[in-house]
Amino acid sequence: MHSRIIVCTALLTAAMTQAQTLPLAVRGQPASYTLVRPADASPSQLYATEEFQRFTEEMTGVKLQIVTDAEPLPAKAVLLGDTRHTATLLGAPAELDRLGADGFRLVAKRPHLLVIGGPVRGTLYGVYEVLERFGGCRWYASWHSVIPQRTTFEVPLIDETQMPAFAMREPFWFDMFEGDLAARNKANGSSMRLQAKHGDKIRFGNGFFVHTFNTLCPPDKYFDTHPEYFSEIEGSRVKDHTQLCLTNPDVLKIVTENLLAGIRKDPSAKLFSVSQNDWHRFCTCPACKLVDEREGSQAGTMIEFVNKVAEAVEKEFPNVWIETLAYQYTRKPPKTVRPRHNVVPRLCTIECDFSVPLDQSPFEENRKFVDEIRAWSAMTDKLYIWDYTTNFRNYTGPFPNVMALQGNVRFLRDNKVVGLFEQGAYQGRHGDFAELKAWLLAKWLWNPESDFEALMADFFNGYYGKAAPIVREYFDGAHAFYKNPAEKPLRIFEDITKSDISEEFMARSAALWQQAEAAVKDSPAHSYNVRMSAVPMLHVRLHRMAKREKITVWATREPKGFLPTPEMRSVASELVKRFDEARNIRISESGEYHDQTLSYWRNLANPPEPPQPASSAVVEDTLLGLGNRGQWGDTVADPLAEDGSAMKLYNTHYEWCTTLHFRNVAFDQGQKYRLRMRVRVEKKPGQEGEAFWAGVYDADNKRPCGGIERKSSQVGDGYEWHEVAEWVPETGHYFWIGPGRFDKKGGAESFIQALYIDKLELSRVD
Repeated sequence: MHSRIIVCTALLTAAMTQAQTLPLAVRGQPASYTLVRPADASPSQLYATEEFQRFTEEMTGVKLQIVTDAEPLPAKAVLLGDTRHTATLLGAPAELDRLGADGFRLVAKRPHLLVIGGPVRGTLYGVYEVLERFGGCRWYASWHSVIPQRTTFEVPLIDETQMPAFAMREPFWFDMFEGDLAARNKANGSSMRLQAKHGDKIRFGNGFFVHTFNTLCPPDKYFDTHPEYFSEIEGSRVKDHTQLCLTNPDVLKIVTENLLAGIRKDPSAKLFSVSQNDWHRFCTCPACKLVDEREGSQAGTMIEFVNKVAEAVEKEFPNVWIETLAYQYTRKPPKTVRPRHNVVPRLCTIECDFSVPLDQSPFEENRKFVDEIRAWSAMTDKLYIWDYTTNFRNYTGPFPNVMALQGNVRFLRDNKVVGLFEQGAYQGRHGDFAELKAWLLAKWLWNPESDFEALMADFFNGYYGKAAPIVREYFDGAHAFYKNPAEKPLRIFEDITKSDISEEFMARSAALWQQAEAAVKDSPAHSYNVRMSAVPMLHVRLHRMAKREKITVWATREPKGFLPTPEMRSVASELVKRFDEARNIRISESGEYHDQTLSYWRNLANPPEPPQPASSAVVEDTLLGLGNRGQWGDTVADPLAEDGSAMKLYNTHYEWCTTLHFRNVAFDQGQKYRLRMRVRVEKKPGQEGEAFWAGVYDADNKRPCGGIERKSSQVGDGYEWHEVAEWVPETGHYFWIGPGRFDKKGGAESFIQALYIDKLELSRVD
């Protein structure tokens, strides 16, 4: 009797459940539902239909038939978009205008499911919502999806409408650029590789995505004949790292004409940027200064100028928006001038703390930003934000900022932001919790109120499998170290060797990642995700152990002392192995730093045999560093050099551009060394002045350790040896040399034609 009661109760519960749901597909049964799309469906609606059919079959084994609304309404249908049957079933028009490009309405009432959305992206997003929420489909990364095996794919009886919190949603992370991943997570930013089948995207015109002054009015084209088009700095117009003179009417004409030409070539784009170059040096001529002083900010000249450009653009392209940056020196809003209705100011959070939400941090720059965004939001309904969500110095180092992300999105929404660009590790995958951060941001850019813990559990369980609780323990521990942002803010150019993460936690984290790998050793997909997510802690462990970079110069009597320890070799080997497996991990935004660091790791993992003990070393020019190669100098063939090669420094500068860092030199600690160099000067006939200056500098203590200066009359015409310094070297020291100093104002030139460096010699002094 008892078992019969249970059975009857179970049958009754099942019957009640079926009465409250629409069973769209049941494994082992013929398809009872049909997918109905408009006969004139857009590319994204066609793809939405295919995606619904594909994932339903993958979940249940049932393939739903696809028809158009030109045919009679099936007995049971999933209607996608505004079909000819939709209004009749609703009893009212679908009101697509209210839904906009991205919004959708889900109506499930017996016997039909209506996924109502416009032809741009709304229908497609509605389909992904049904598949995700009711089917359990998840798309965490381009290589890792979870499509569950279901007995029944059913949808409850509902009627709900969803609209995105932001019109433009751009989680600017490497993997989220993949078109299907972005669309399935409802991201529509300009950088996503979204095609017509995804509904395209809100995008910038080709070549007109931020920092466009030099594109719109190139100094190389105009400066020589019209220096007045560019920044006046301390009374002189400048060509190098310049901005535009925004009060010059000819500049306005040139920029407007070039911008209109660009729009005509790409008229389907929505946004075109007229924005400052990525440095300071704004114009301080009397006319520009007058406007900026009146407005209390360099945003005064910027907005006045962009407004005039936008006014001209609107006459030919009324639907185009002109974006400009409120960034660094233009972030403070102007007092009286207001952006036109087709101008989009984009504020940037580059100076802020990211350990906690922007409006909760006591850090001074956060308080200023909060005041400024509120002022901007009061003057425009088209406010965009460029936000930062990674450590650009070390993508693959720990950057515990996840606890700030949702609060930031909410704060920006509440201040009427309509477009949000969340810049992350955009040059490679597997930065610190990169895939988690990109996925969370995509969810919150659609709905900032999505529950934090529910999303975290969802991602960790789906992405890490049985290792989820172990990885979560590491995650929580890593996010516990930034508790005082007023004194220790979390900035986007963090030095990971100086992070607050304790040595105790470092040891604990190593054990946790080993446990996590063991937990998923039988699941290759989860194992890969765990091993790649461990890279940031391996990175910081190695950097805390390693004392030197790759050794290129050996002048030591104890060369074996410069070999890596077994632990260093082990950690470096693991990093190299994981980088080689993934292939497209990026360490840093700086390509040079990435290459140098990866090369260093490889050298630690497989160090060469040390050379024989030595008290001196010859340093050829090819081992020297050179800044602005091609502009300040280059390596050239020189038959007068002993090895036929020399580093040639041009006479256009006098910076310390050629260097040898002693972190790359093996020397005996505490011992005195002598450094000399073999150089020649190509003189200017009849000119007398400084030919070169050189020395050794202590970067850690910011002091010189010795050096020399030579005038033209003090050097011969060929190569000569010159003693630079005699001192006790340390790892933070470096050798430097530059052409002789000269006054660059008033068209003055260097006193020499060029400087050639053949080699250095470093010798221990006993």
